Amino acid sequence: MFIDIDCSQIKKFGQNTYGDYFASKRTDNQERLIAVLSDGLGSGVKANILSCMTSTMLLRFIEEDVPIEKAAQTIMDSLPVCQVRKISYATFSAVDCRNDGTVWVVEEGNPAFLLLRNGKEIELESKDYTSPKFPDRHLKIYQFKAEVGDRIIFCSDGVTQAGIGTAKYPLGFKREGFVDFVKECVYKKSDISSTELSGKVINKALSIEPENHAGDDISCTVLYFRKPRKSLIFTGPPYNKV
Repeated sequence: MFIDIDCSQIKKFGQNTYGDYFASKRTDNQERLIAVLSDGLGSGVKANILSCMTSTMLLRFIEEDVPIEKAAQTIMDSLPVCQVRKISYATFSAVDCRNDGTVWVVEEGNPAFLLLRNGKEIELESKDYTSPKFPDRHLKIYQFKAEVGDRIIFCSDGVTQAGIGTAKYPLGFKREGFVDFVKECVYKKSDISSTELSGKVINKALSIEPENHAGDDISCTVLYFRKPRKSLIFTGPPYNKV
């Protein structure tokens, strides 16, 4: 299987940098893909530094063959807590995919990821871990076998909380709205790319924000497991470089 991956983002209105940070890497032998989406507390430069640090550290740990569960536990137990709001300085979602279809997902604080298969959401059981240092922090770990056609979709809470306080979305777009919208997009275009799908999600979230101004950083990451496309074979005359 080939994994088509992309992340689309919109900055919080009035900010010059993203408070969410996305990082991904394929191993040199193309046998493995690792990706992390982190949401830094607040917005702007401070949030960017926190989410960047979280994403890059977690990516590096996993890449160096620290088991994803142990890597996530280490990051979660190390992140400081905001003394005012009493919540983590950064949340994260991470995925480790192998060429045989084996997938590990870990989440802390971000909206629950979506596994879409044949147009339907697949419910998965998780192994839960609570930080001994910070009892309010809970890690969810999933392991499953991906199939051709599967999509894994992560988002920051800028998607699920979009439109919050408006007449139509008093409680925000919510995860249910996010899931229903993704299903609709895939139903209309079954081979939609990760770039197009992630872009549609963030544009939808932005469209329901008051005055179309993002009240928070909005991010969506999509992994699409598909058959590799055959390379085009050029049969014309030799190319002459001018």
